[in-house]
Amino acid sequence: MMFKSIVVAFDGSALASRALDIGIDVARQNEIPLGIIYVVDSSNMHLPDEVRKMGEAEHMIDPAPRRVFSLEDAPASMMSSMAQADADSQAAMFQYSEFLVDQARRGAIEAGVAEVDARAGVGDPAEEVAAYARDRKADLIISGCRGFGKLKTLLLGSVSHKIAQLAECSCLTVK
Repeated sequence: MMFKSIVVAFDGSALASRALDIGIDVARQNEIPLGIIYVVDSSNMHLPDEVRKMGEAEHMIDPAPRRVFSLEDAPASMMSSMAQADADSQAAMFQYSEFLVDQARRGAIEAGVAEVDARAGVGDPAEEVAAYARDRKADLIISGCRGFGKLKTLLLGSVSHKIAQLAECSCLTVK
């Protein structure tokens, strides 16, 4: 089967990077368009752990609170500060996603892929990847397989599995 358009789900992880490398190779060898998408999970709107840890280590952001407390009697100024910190965190997350897709786009172009579309989005990652693939009329989606434990996968599923369920085209999950 000759593919005509490929989409890679990319989040910067090692397995997603391997998926991207495969997508770049297939797109380059077959001279076909490559779509790259990073989706910020709207159900979990916080900085990736690696980015938060780096920000804390560099004293760019304060460490996350370690205790649960009631905010009922909190002063308005504190609530305003917390809202601003949340907004700053989300802005940093969006900057991070844009940075990643820009790096992925540049890597694909430098590797010789003639047509590359890379974008960041917000929503349910699997739903957004499947919709992006439909919009691009992709006939292959490549994604990394996240290493959940057997019980957690059984209870929650994985993004790559959900992509395969929602997609209207073939899917390749990279381990």
